[in-house]
Amino acid sequence: MLNLITDNWVGILLSTLAAIVVSGIWYSPIAFGKMWQKEAKIKDKELRGGSPAKYLVALVMIVLTAIVLQRFIIITNPQSMFEAVKVAGWIWLGFIVTYVVAGGLFEKISTKLMLIDLSGQVLILMAMSATLYAVWS
Repeated sequence: MLNLITDNWVGILLSTLAAIVVSGIWYSPIAFGKMWQKEAKIKDKELRGGSPAKYLVALVMIVLTAIVLQRFIIITNPQSMFEAVKVAGWIWLGFIVTYVVAGGLFEKISTKLMLIDLSGQVLILMAMSATLYAVWS
């Protein structure tokens, strides 16, 4: 059962910050930002002039991910940071990859865009998991 009172909010907030940092680097122009933007067919103007509500919703989704990931870590009780990161890897493989690839095929999303997003997602989840484990241990 989800109990928001007993959740470790320091871990949740720090893992949210880790996700923001990793995604900020991953989708920056120095990494895969330009390629992602081209594959997603998003113009510079759309990125800069986007609604703040989009960013707020994205932030809420990251916090929700941190809460759920924390639950998985508690349930699996990893004995090392490596084991905690493996939990994130299994979540990524079992839920994110399967959903993104299956949906992407029907939505005609390019393979390149799927690979950029999936690679970023695994790094984000692993960073979040490592952060949560570090705070819990």
